[in-house]
Amino acid sequence: MLSILFGIVGIVAGALWLFIWGAWSEFISVLQGAMPPFLILVGLVAVAAGFSSMKDNAAAKKEEEKSGSEEESAPAPKEEPAETASRVEPMEEDKEESSI
Repeated sequence: MLSILFGIVGIVAGALWLFIWGAWSEFISVLQGAMPPFLILVGLVAVAAGFSSMKDNAAAKKEEEKSGSEEESAPAPKEEPAETASRVEPMEEDKEESSI
């Protein structure tokens, strides 16, 4: 509760300082001086994120290619003979009806 009260006091004091006591021109000067370094910092973060994304995509492609080649080299599972593959077990409902 106390932090909310101090927050409201800070907002009111800042607004009064900017608009009534004439600190607007100084605020604009600080804002103009702070924007170029801020834009440079944001640009560096964006470039770093782009490189990280490209690196992750390349690693994912390598992993996909690696796992794909391992699957091809694995022996194929043995297939059941045709006579056992065609034999179908009746479902439980069918078993119950046939036993009645």
